[in-house]
Amino acid sequence: MSQLNPINKSFCLQQLYESNYRKLQQLIPQLQTIQSTSLLAPTNNKPSLHLQILEKNRYTLDIQLSYQSQFDVKQPIFEEMLHIRIYLDCKTAEILSKPLGLHAVPPVDYPKAALDSKWPANYLLDKWLTHCLCQGYRLIEFPQYQVIPA
Repeated sequence: MSQLNPINKSFCLQQLYESNYRKLQQLIPQLQTIQSTSLLAPTNNKPSLHLQILEKNRYTLDIQLSYQSQFDVKQPIFEEMLHIRIYLDCKTAEILSKPLGLHAVPPVDYPKAALDSKWPANYLLDKWLTHCLCQGYRLIEFPQYQVIPA
């Protein structure tokens, strides 16, 4: 991935957070009113997109997004899990985990380093959400897996 280095990172990062929220809202139409702990975006001949609610509070929602690469409902295999925090009150979303392939920036005690470490992951999230929307993914609530007797 080429290095994108905006001049005003804090402004651009805020724009990314807002863009990520809008895209998540399109991906999850009932974002504000989710009742179940899991959502699924079923597709034909593509890995299903799976969302798990990790924590739900009044103003924040922590979710985990992943692809379900194995199509066996009883034993699904999930790949590339992303931990995302959605701020419902200010309509922003940021990634909390580093996706595979991104190098972690060593922790440093000054704000520029924090911006440097958050920028690439959130930029990648923005592009990945755009890809998911272009592929037609939409997450819907589904009942928990049930074993059907043969």
